[in-house]
Amino acid sequence: GEDMELVLRLHRVLSRDGRPYSITFAPEPICWTEAPENLSALRSQRIRWQRGLCESLWLNRELLFSRRGGWAGWISFPFTLLFECLSPIVECLGLLYFVGGYLLGHVDVEIALAFLLVSVGFGTLLSATSLLLDETSYHTYPRPRQIVALLCAAVLENLGYRQLTAWWRLLGLVQWAIGSRQQWGDMNRSAA
Repeated sequence: GEDMELVLRLHRVLSRDGRPYSITFAPEPICWTEAPENLSALRSQRIRWQRGLCESLWLNRELLFSRRGGWAGWISFPFTLLFECLSPIVECLGLLYFVGGYLLGHVDVEIALAFLLVSVGFGTLLSATSLLLDETSYHTYPRPRQIVALLCAAVLENLGYRQLTAWWRLLGLVQWAIGSRQQWGDMNRSAA
């Protein structure tokens, strides 16, 4: 979360002081990082990222709807707060509601399947659209088979992985909200 904290703080301080500034996006990676190699490391990473997101938003809350906040304070901050920070609550409660409702006989099979289809379809659409935007803007993946593999992953990630990640993010949000001590954990790196 350090990079997000830095960008939010720059927006907050520079807009508050009325100083002209520009923060730009560099699409070409300058460096790569290693992905977690097991579920335990991935879980720790996602919880840590969610806590970092919450902490960054909290530390820079003065930016939210500030008079001089511009796009960052009036569009980006509220979007991030609602759709990144608080979304695990809605996602997990929605899944719990439909699973519990189905098990208790309050939700018909057709409704449960429709919900699942819409959920998977919307998640796939978001991922595929991100891939399309990246490909049309930067042409990151030179081989068609790479794009096909990513499109398959866009579907598969919605069949368990996204739900598991939402759960971990909810844990991170709850841990941050109750002020539990941060456990960074170890992520073993194996790249040379």
